[in-house]
Amino acid sequence: MEDVKQNTLKEEKILNFLKKNSDIDWDLSIFEEVESTNDYLINCANTKKICLCLAESQTKGRGRNLKQWQSPKNENIYMSLSFTTDHELRNFSSFSLVTAIAIHNVLLKKNIHTKIKWPNDIYLNKKKVGGILIETLTRDQNNLIVVGIGLNVFMTSNSKINRDWTSLKLEAKKIVFDRNEIIANIANEIISNKNNFEKKGFVYYEKEFNKLNFLKDKKIYLSNYDDSNVLALDVDSDGMLNVKINEEIRKISSGEVSIKIN
Repeated sequence: MEDVKQNTLKEEKILNFLKKNSDIDWDLSIFEEVESTNDYLINCANTKKICLCLAESQTKGRGRNLKQWQSPKNENIYMSLSFTTDHELRNFSSFSLVTAIAIHNVLLKKNIHTKIKWPNDIYLNKKKVGGILIETLTRDQNNLIVVGIGLNVFMTSNSKINRDWTSLKLEAKKIVFDRNEIIANIANEIISNKNNFEKKGFVYYEKEFNKLNFLKDKKIYLSNYDDSNVLALDVDSDGMLNVKINEEIRKISSGEVSIKIN
């Protein structure tokens, strides 16, 4: 675990990697341990700045539908980013997909090719390597978006995870990973994508997402449909998943999705 010991989270290093211009004012918080980086920003984010909260471990890390997110100390990335928007909060329903594209593009620079499992998971070599949790709220008359990301970097074993998973280090042993650099680059990319998203909507990312669509043409189970004959198709311009159920095309806006194993 030499990589881990040499790669602690460092404020100065992260700030050096973060893009700075007249439109961006960063507020960075780093904790050895926190219940949840998302919860911290929900309660404490400065609505006048772009806030970035990081932790070496979380005691109550969570994914969608309150599922627990395993957060062993010093091994992975646990980060949340918050910003305000003039747009209605419901317009950000597809922002998890835009965030996933941001993560993909950052890792691609390391020659790591990820796929995206709608609506919020990052896959690498057919195994989950990361997840995204978007939460929205109104505070002080500001619409606040909180983007939570968990990304497995150095983790090589975890008996508490009950699905196929992997980490960057397991899949790319020869690559040197710096969590500080990855975190800052993801944050930079998200803010860049946020600006495009606000101006153009998800349609701007539709084609790019569908090239990375892990579910496309796979038989799946949907938590909110009893029918077992479901085929995943593409994602539309609103970020909804098109599926074929008994020859009928339907649009899915939410729900748990799992791949059907024949």
